[in-house]
Amino acid sequence: MPNLQVYYIAKRCKSYGGCVDVCPENSISMDDELRIDRSKCKLCMKCVRECPHGAYRQVGMQSTVAEVVKEVEKDRPFYGKDGGITLSGGEPLFQPRFTLALLKSCREREISTVLDTCGFSPSDVVEECMAYTDLVLLDIKHMDTVQHKRATGVDNNLILRNAEIMARMTRVRISLPLIPGYNDSSSNLSETARFAVSLGIEHVDINPFHVLGKDKYTYLGLEPPYKQYGSITKHDLSRAEGIFEEFGIKVTVGRMM
Repeated sequence: MPNLQVYYIAKRCKSYGGCVDVCPENSISMDDELRIDRSKCKLCMKCVRECPHGAYRQVGMQSTVAEVVKEVEKDRPFYGKDGGITLSGGEPLFQPRFTLALLKSCREREISTVLDTCGFSPSDVVEECMAYTDLVLLDIKHMDTVQHKRATGVDNNLILRNAEIMARMTRVRISLPLIPGYNDSSSNLSETARFAVSLGIEHVDINPFHVLGKDKYTYLGLEPPYKQYGSITKHDLSRAEGIFEEFGIKVTVGRMM
């Protein structure tokens, strides 16, 4: 989301009540069933500042490109010439002008850049960004257009076209979120491997499905979308690794090393 959000962490609430008094929209109640009426909330963050127990938290912050670069520069003694900045999210290409400006600014300062993206963005935006990107970590969730749309709401045609642009202009690693019962079939994994080989992509990072973000949905007043999925077993993971290795692709479990 491009806007600030508010967490409500119920287990931290001590029923102090000051949040109710300071809310100008009357969107907070002491009712255990509904603490924030998010349809009324204008994100003024007064509840965050008022609560002494941290039950309310501001999620996200607004920064300029210059402010971000300044923070990145502070860490140069740690990452030196071999490290730099990774733009992740969320989705960095959801804010394309900011992302492009940040990539350009880092390139001017000889700071290495990595773009972690799902690839769903206008191709002209992708091409602009690739001119200033040293490495792309590209999510490929499913090779089948229908299955991709079923899970994400959009088909994968644009993503696959953008993958070709990325691979032509810079280094790319495929980042595969391995989700049981969705994209872990041998046929889909083989098709993903063939696609990687066709683009000259040599590495795939397999990220086993987990539910570590479940509480974050609850804190935002949302229903976690994980109920229909099981867990990845060691056998499933080993099988997936083997399929990619058969195609000559180097595999890392988890993020790149």
